[in-house]
Amino acid sequence: MKAGIVTFHESDNFGAVLQAYALQQTLFSLGADSEFVSLPQTLKQNSYPLTGPAAVFAKKIVAEGEVRSAHFKAFREQYLTCSKPYTKDDYKTIASDFDCFIAGSDQIWNLRIPEVDERYFLPFAEPSQMNSYAASFGAEEFPEKVRDYAGKALSKFNKISVREASGLDIVKSLCGREDAVVSLDPTLLLSRGDWLEVASPAPAEDYYLLFLVKYDAGLHKKAKDAAAADGKELKVITAAFMPQLGFPAWSGVTVNDWVSLVSHSSGTFTNSFHGCAFSLIFGRPLCINMLQDELGKRNGRIEDLLWKFGMDKSLAGELQACPSDEFESRICDSRKSSMDYLKDIIENA
Repeated sequence: MKAGIVTFHESDNFGAVLQAYALQQTLFSLGADSEFVSLPQTLKQNSYPLTGPAAVFAKKIVAEGEVRSAHFKAFREQYLTCSKPYTKDDYKTIASDFDCFIAGSDQIWNLRIPEVDERYFLPFAEPSQMNSYAASFGAEEFPEKVRDYAGKALSKFNKISVREASGLDIVKSLCGREDAVVSLDPTLLLSRGDWLEVASPAPAEDYYLLFLVKYDAGLHKKAKDAAAADGKELKVITAAFMPQLGFPAWSGVTVNDWVSLVSHSSGTFTNSFHGCAFSLIFGRPLCINMLQDELGKRNGRIEDLLWKFGMDKSLAGELQACPSDEFESRICDSRKSSMDYLKDIIENA
C-alpha cells in the first residue's frame, strides 16, 4: 500500500518539516509505504530594486536565507521520502501512482497564507483516495470568497481529520459533514525517544531558548530578563529567516539543532505551536505568549494543546513547568485514536 502525503514538506520552517517527518515515520511504522507528493509551488514573488545601505542589508539577509535553506534541504534529503516531481499537467495521472492520499498536517487549509492553493484539497485524486490528517484551517472562520470551492472539495473526501476542535465546525459549515474527527498533530505521535534520535548532541552550556513565529518585544524582554537573572545564556531563533531589525536571531541552526535546543533548554519562551508542542514532549519549562492581531486567529491550536495536556492557560506569559507525567498519561488515548484513524485509511485503501 502506497500513500501520497500532501503537506508543507518543502517549507523552510521547523514545525512544517518536523510534522511532515513525523507523519511519514508513523505511516512507515504502520506498514505503509509513503511519499510526499512533489507538486510545484504557485507563490508569486515580488522583487524591488534596492540601493545604498538597504541593498547591503538585503544582501546579508539573502545570504543568511540561503544558509538556512541549505540546512532544510539537507534535512529533507536525509529524512524525507519524496515522489518524483509532478506538474499540474500530471493531475490526470497522479492518482494511478498511489493507493490513497493524505492531506496534512499543518495549516494546509488556511487560505490566508500564500503557500495554500487547490492542491491541498486533492483535486487529482479519486474520492475514495481522498483523506486528511490533522489538517488545520489556521483560524476559527473560513474566507467567504472560497467557501463554495472548499465545501465542494471537502464533500468528496473519504475521511476528514482536523487538528483543532474549531475545524469540526468549519467542516460542518462548509459541506454539512459531521463525521470529521480531531487528531493529534503528527509531532505528538512520536515519543520523546524517537525525537532524541533526530536531535543533535546536547549543547554544553545552560540556556533559555526564545523561539518566535512573529517578533514579540514583550516576550523578548521577558526572556532576556530571565536569562540575566538566572545567569543563563539566551539562544534566539525565529521561524522566518528575516527577523526584526536589531533582533539577534541565530540563522545557522539546523532542524536537528532545533530539536536538540528545545529538548535541553532550561525553559522555552515562544509564541509558536510547535515550540509549545516540543516543550511538552520533552517536559521542559515553557513560557507561552499568544499571537496578536491577525495572527491571533491561530491561537486556537495552542489553547487546545494547553488544555488537552494539563497546562494552565491562565498562566500564559509566565514560565511554568510542563506536567510531563500528566502529559504522558493524557496523550495515550489521543495517540491511540489518531493511530487507529491512520490504520483505517491504510487497511481500506
